[in-house]
Amino acid sequence: SVSFACAIVRGGRQVETFSSLVNPGRSIPAFASAVHQISDRDVRNAPALDALQAKLTLMCADAVVVAHNARFDLGFLPFLAHRPVLCSMRLAMRVLPDAPNYKNQGLRNYLGIDDGILGESTPHRALGDVNVTSQILAICLARYLTLGGPDDVERMVSEIAAPRCLTALPFGLHRGIAIAAVPTEYLRWLNRDPQSSFPDAGYTAQCELRRRALA
Repeated sequence: SVSFACAIVRGGRQVETFSSLVNPGRSIPAFASAVHQISDRDVRNAPALDALQAKLTLMCADAVVVAHNARFDLGFLPFLAHRPVLCSMRLAMRVLPDAPNYKNQGLRNYLGIDDGILGESTPHRALGDVNVTSQILAICLARYLTLGGPDDVERMVSEIAAPRCLTALPFGLHRGIAIAAVPTEYLRWLNRDPQSSFPDAGYTAQCELRRRALA
């Protein structure tokens, strides 16, 4: 990680923000710099992530930590592992089944979130992504409650985190095809990695292979 940002949101409003470049302690790959426009020169004098730990721990005290693809992001932030976590990507997958993809910027375009929400940041920079995620969260929470989701933070966090069987795969060769029609060999391939980088794909493969074995 070469940049980090955090926002405290209460009642749907940001009440505090923090952002910083981060020195990763190694060279930044060229493909990564091409995405976020951050170079080795930019982070040369930036703090290491460890130096930001106290600030981030304090900001997240007594909070539900929200991150887009939380399992990936929190892999860099083990000191927040004790906090309850809500993955805004998983939430969006639950309430926006027709979205073309569930990337942060893809959802921004799909939901028509105004470019002004980026503030002085840009897409793929940490603060811009945090600002977009806060808007995605607000929209998806409203839809979640409208669809009958529990108006209880603890129950919601648990429900969104729980693995679930998908009715169709949202990626790959068999994207959009009903799970029952996906070839067994492809499901076996997915099942080799039950912790697939795409949420619930491996779990869905397990469920369908078990159903076929019992059929």
